[in-house]
Amino acid sequence: MQPKFATWTDLGTHTFGPTDQVVDVGAVTLVEGADALWIRVTQMSGPTPWPWSYGIAAFQSTEGRSLGSVKAFGTPAGEVVRLGVGLPPLVRDGRLLFEPRSFNLAWIRNGNPWQLNFEVRSGVTAVSGGGGGTVRFPFTDLTNDLPFVLAAGNALANLDFR
Repeated sequence: MQPKFATWTDLGTHTFGPTDQVVDVGAVTLVEGADALWIRVTQMSGPTPWPWSYGIAAFQSTEGRSLGSVKAFGTPAGEVVRLGVGLPPLVRDGRLLFEPRSFNLAWIRNGNPWQLNFEVRSGVTAVSGGGGGTVRFPFTDLTNDLPFVLAAGNALANLDFR
């Protein structure tokens, strides 16, 4: 039986300066079957309350940014954010990238470097219910009740509720 979650892996502390754009935080290998990557971001130094905004975090592999991207705030207490789109990526080896937003540059230029520690863990997003690959629910149009089926293999649907 595969573990549902990996343990936290410390990728280290990084100090962001005014010229940093997309920063390679470190190598990440997702556990087999993982469809999510949790990132714990902790601010390590600087004034409190902190003057910085946020950055964009992403897992990037040869498949691209297959888990999406997420806003990540650096707080002294630490904050956990999740990357994931509901499907496991084909490529499990990649890099954690962090892009500090430009709102932070004025504070950094004024002598407040942004120092953040990054930890990651991968796993499977919890699924409620008995499983199965199809979600079925009724909806009504202007003329009659129609069944709508969303199959797991075709997991994208656009619904327009006017």
